[in-house]
Amino acid sequence: MKERVNQYKFDRISSSMQKEFGTIRQGEENTYDILLFPMEANMLKLYREKKSRNGRRAQEAVRICLFAIDSYLTGKEYDTTAVTAPESQELAHGLLMSFDPFTNAEIREAAEEQLDLNSAEGLKAYFKVPVMCLLRIEKSIELWNRQMGPEGYFLFLEENMGSMVNDDGKMNYSVLI
Repeated sequence: MKERVNQYKFDRISSSMQKEFGTIRQGEENTYDILLFPMEANMLKLYREKKSRNGRRAQEAVRICLFAIDSYLTGKEYDTTAVTAPESQELAHGLLMSFDPFTNAEIREAAEEQLDLNSAEGLKAYFKVPVMCLLRIEKSIELWNRQMGPEGYFLFLEENMGSMVNDDGKMNYSVLI
């Protein structure tokens, strides 16, 4: 049975995952561009389709992804629907398509060539960098929304990478092995 997530637990997932996996220091983001770009590009594509997928929903999407990863690592199943909006679930799916081998079969095929995704060690090794990227994205969302309002994060993305993101509806992905 799925554990129902309340607002307190939902708000705490980021700090919990930060303690376990660490974070990307400010200024070191370029090292992780290979994964950050498809994550952010997928969210930008989804935002362009539906503006109600704003910064607040993007932040919720990051946390939904962190719960999904925690679920893979612990075997617990979580239900975040009580504390999230449908737009958040849609953005979370776009994020998961960019890195998650359990959401994107192409990623799974590539990852299984290098890692054992059936072992706790293999899963933790695989998800270390995606978790760090998700946490960095969440900090970026907080910053840009605070500075420019609820659309701030997506305005920032559009300005800095919008010309590189096609409106093809295809979810991009990257596999770090």
